[in-house]
Amino acid sequence: MRHATDRRSAVTLKSDQRRCVNMMLGVAVVAILLLWLDSAFAQDTSFGQRLFQDKADCQFCHGINGDGRGDPRSPGAAADLHKTRLNRDQLIEVIGCGRPGTEMPHFDKYAYDDSDCYGLKGKDLGNDAARDPHSTSLTKREIEVVADYILAKFVGK
Repeated sequence: MRHATDRRSAVTLKSDQRRCVNMMLGVAVVAILLLWLDSAFAQDTSFGQRLFQDKADCQFCHGINGDGRGDPRSPGAAADLHKTRLNRDQLIEVIGCGRPGTEMPHFDKYAYDDSDCYGLKGKDLGNDAARDPHSTSLTKREIEVVADYILAKFVGK
């Protein structure tokens, strides 16, 4: 009888050990995943910052802090990105298509070649067509990364 009880205890102990090991492995996997995601987000944010500050030179008009106080040589009246109410899709559209009739340029070099921008073509806008950027255009992915950077760094902060 005692032999059977010892066996059950040994089986229960092994089962508890497995459960404990599985739980520790699960925690380790979650921790690694969180670190990887944090690293990936940091890389995207860093890339977004480089695009904002250097390639697209958004800071020229919007300011290094996104507050709309850009370089004195900029056209002025840039949006304060801390106060914007645009969601991600809207930011992507504005960055890609610009704002017709304003100083906000389009960063998608194919903007207005088709009807991706506000449902309009460049010929429909005449003199109100969004300007070309003073820097360089961005790819679709770069436009998304800049929008994500703006949301992470400025909007609501």
